[in-house]
Amino acid sequence: MLSRILMISTFSLIVLACQKAPQIPDKDRDADAANRPDLPELPESTSLQSFQVNVYDPILKPYCASCHGSTFVDSDPERAHANFLRRVSFDKFSGVDQTPVVLKLKQTHNCWEGETSKCVAVMANGLNLWLLDLDAAGFKPKPPVYPNATKSVLLSSGSPATVEVDTTQYAGASAEAATLAEPFAKGTDDVDGSILSYAMGKAGTPPIAAVAQAQAAQAITFNVDVKTAGTYQVWARVKTPSAQSNGFFARINNANVLFDTPVTDVAWKWVQLTRNQNNQQQPITIQVNAPAIVPVPILFRAPGAKINFVALTQKVAEFDGEQFANQYRDIAVDLPIANSKIIATVWEKTTEEGKRSLGVKELRIESPKPVRVKTIYPLINGMFHANHGTYTLVDTIAGGSTERRQQVINTGGSNATTWIADITKDELSFAFEVLEEMP
Repeated sequence: MLSRILMISTFSLIVLACQKAPQIPDKDRDADAANRPDLPELPESTSLQSFQVNVYDPILKPYCASCHGSTFVDSDPERAHANFLRRVSFDKFSGVDQTPVVLKLKQTHNCWEGETSKCVAVMANGLNLWLLDLDAAGFKPKPPVYPNATKSVLLSSGSPATVEVDTTQYAGASAEAATLAEPFAKGTDDVDGSILSYAMGKAGTPPIAAVAQAQAAQAITFNVDVKTAGTYQVWARVKTPSAQSNGFFARINNANVLFDTPVTDVAWKWVQLTRNQNNQQQPITIQVNAPAIVPVPILFRAPGAKINFVALTQKVAEFDGEQFANQYRDIAVDLPIANSKIIATVWEKTTEEGKRSLGVKELRIESPKPVRVKTIYPLINGMFHANHGTYTLVDTIAGGSTERRQQVINTGGSNATTWIADITKDELSFAFEVLEEMP
């Protein structure tokens, strides 16, 4: 069984190379694979036959040849089999569900069916059949062994957490504390992460067509506590079901303005408040001269459009509204160092069955003394995945302080990443190339 998953790991990496820059030519991957240590002895004829019957003919050939026709979907099955094997790590296996190829399909990568779960099931079944044939032929791959590994904890064991917002750049307010006037009404049946309520114009209320007709009295007013003076752009978290209910008006700087939003269907999305200037959309801004509670009135335009949060920001790029909407959880894992633990701050990024994932805001270490960590392997159900590699570049010292900034493990770039995992049932552990308490 190890062989199949490892084979899949390689396949996934190739698929990933097909989509993301920088692209790595297949020939370079072949050269790299050829330089690896000898693979465990494999029953070649059994493997080739099972690969062709269970994976190559029914799955790879019809659905993957357009990208990988010169490598693991070569027109010659024997060459395709050899190429596929060269991308397999037979010394690291923890189940078909954890192979990169299945995990990529869970993220809707090149799914050929109408539902992601169907593609995942087809690929997993083909790989399982192949691995069963290898197992019957006496091939026994090895499970992965990682250095300085911790014990596992359930992802579901995490506790609710709050993330400190940079008040020099951001300020926000939710509908929960807003002031509502007719025809707006508050609802609590559409939770958006940590945002528990929203405002929406009542059904049956006649829509307003022009900004000049907007009524200042028909508003939900978000009272935003701004801590730092500056020039702020305006964003809002909205859900708009149709072109007939796709926006609001707003009252900014004592003037009514149009607030158009895209049709979001069933999703909550951040939308920036802009206006057309010289045929270009430019941000509408609010000048705040000193720390203050800044009212942001959103005026009624059409029933059915929902709004649940308003954020003000001085950032002109890389707006991070999700810090207000995400429901964060801290998952603590004990380290093999006395009174020390590593904590992952995560949120559920995708919840659709068959392609669940977690957003990871940061990792940090709580410990009595500073700890040196180098090359961190986040393990989901005991397995490290290549697309979880942000923290494998780490070589730093963290912990030894009650100040959070001293605890956070910096990667040298963005600390955020994504783990392919189901928070309802999967387990988390870590391994480290170097893990040592400093004097």
